[in-house]
Amino acid sequence: MYSTSESYYDGKGFSRRPGENYNDYAGYSRKPGDPFTDSKGFSRRPGEAFYDGKGFSRRPGETFYDGKGFSRRP
Repeated sequence: MYSTSESYYDGKGFSRRPGENYNDYAGYSRKPGDPFTDSKGFSRRPGEAFYDGKGFSRRPGETFYDGKGFSRRP
């Protein structure tokens, strides 16, 4: 859901830097490491698989698509 290695777009399309608070896909402000809502509306905890910005299931540590559909490293 968020990257610790490069800038990315959050769940509402805002540009974020690593370590910055972000918006999940439900629009809630989150800190990295907080539980979050993925792109299919499921509540997730860090360390769990989640659905990325294009709806693909991703495991923690995998490359993912951000809130604008760009491929990002975790």
